Amino acid sequence: MVPVKRLTLERAIIRSYPKAVFLYPSMFMAFLCGIFTSADLGRDSFWGLCFIVVFGINVVIMAFEFPRTTSLTILFIAIAVGLGAILLNQQVEIFPSLQHHVDDLAPKANAEFYWMIAGLIAIVLGAVVLVHRYIDYWELLSNELIHHHGMLGNLERFPAPGIKLEKEINDVFEFLLLRSGRLVLTVPYENRAIVLDNVPHINRVERFIKEVLGVTEVEINQT
Repeated sequence: MVPVKRLTLERAIIRSYPKAVFLYPSMFMAFLCGIFTSADLGRDSFWGLCFIVVFGINVVIMAFEFPRTTSLTILFIAIAVGLGAILLNQQVEIFPSLQHHVDDLAPKANAEFYWMIAGLIAIVLGAVVLVHRYIDYWELLSNELIHHHGMLGNLERFPAPGIKLEKEINDVFEFLLLRSGRLVLTVPYENRAIVLDNVPHINRVERFIKEVLGVTEVEINQT
């Protein structure tokens, strides 16, 4: 049996996205709420509350960083305590004012509202993906790092040999949503490092980079 030689990866494509890409849970929730509201399944206030909860959590994820699993645990505990207090208060009525405010919560929206929200987010995400797929991305070859940017196909070239790579996973939620993280590329003879935030599938991209450069050891900073 003749052994099959594994082909070496010749290039790696690196794409860095803005935080807007993390809005996709709100987009999916808006689509679901639009479907169920159009079909008249469930109360409008229930779907309105579901959308508000998902959108609120989504905004918190984008606004703050949760660098460790402990912060994830604390957030879930806070949510559980809050929901538990509301449910307990419904049975025992420890805080009458809280019960009054909870009973008054009945956010409602029609199907068109959800379709418009979902469509708007979908358009924004589609534009972001198209821009960073065809107009603004990085290409790593064995001998050079190329930055493709601009509508006219502008190129910025850096030498690839000797590049130092650092991977950072600074946010638990962002890693869970898109397996994303930060890449810091230090190019020889350059005064500043190249920082690429929100790189999806960060571990796979790192593996491709190592294979292109023939790197056997990479500095990793994972918090």
